Amino acid sequence: MPEEKSPSPIISYYVREIGSILPAAEMEKLDNYAPSVAKTTHHGDLKRARQSSEWAVQMAERSSDSRLSHFVKHLEEIRKLEKDSVFGAEFGFMRVSGTGVGPGEDIEIQWVDDAVAIAKAEGQRAGWDSVPWEDLLKEMLGDVAPKE
Repeated sequence: MPEEKSPSPIISYYVREIGSILPAAEMEKLDNYAPSVAKTTHHGDLKRARQSSEWAVQMAERSSDSRLSHFVKHLEEIRKLEKDSVFGAEFGFMRVSGTGVGPGEDIEIQWVDDAVAIAKAEGQRAGWDSVPWEDLLKEMLGDVAPKE
């Protein structure tokens, strides 16, 4: 039986990357999620990566900053390719026995990178109060997100 990878590599990566760009006041919020992140596993990481991609597209589309338009185009192309190849990708995203890492994880990480890049650009443009980075984290955490 394959070993369970915990915490989720996708959530851990998002937390590490978003944490590297958040201002101090926002970092305090992020730190509150550490126990919830620790409870996650790699199961559902493809869905979490998709959530990141969709979040990035929504953020870029809502921004009035034309600098983000290239992100929208890039992300929409990625989403179209993904939708066109879901059937074949199902097999490719299976985890390699014993490692907890599958061949699709690099694509998943790229989607998270896109979300972090959008968050950073929007935070610099309009301030971090306008970046719902925490909503994305709660969505990825699902049932293990802390209750308010």
